Amino acid sequence: MAIETIEDGWDCVPELKEVISEIENVDGIVYEIKNCVRTMELYDIVEELKNMAYTITDILEKVDEDQEFETVDEIE
Repeated sequence: MAIETIEDGWDCVPELKEVISEIENVDGIVYEIKNCVRTMELYDIVEELKNMAYTITDILEKVDEDQEFETVDEIE
């Protein structure tokens, strides 16, 4: 049975927004890697990316992937 929601996006799964927030936290590292800028130590880059990966995995493990959503005009 689908979960009815007035959201037409993924706001109904808050964990996805948490994941995006974690990804955005490493924007500086992504910029540094993509644009050949070397300001951080390699160890720090690797540790930050590992921590992000662990955090994202923990968040995603909480998501019930069997959920289905149906967008409705109003919840009755």
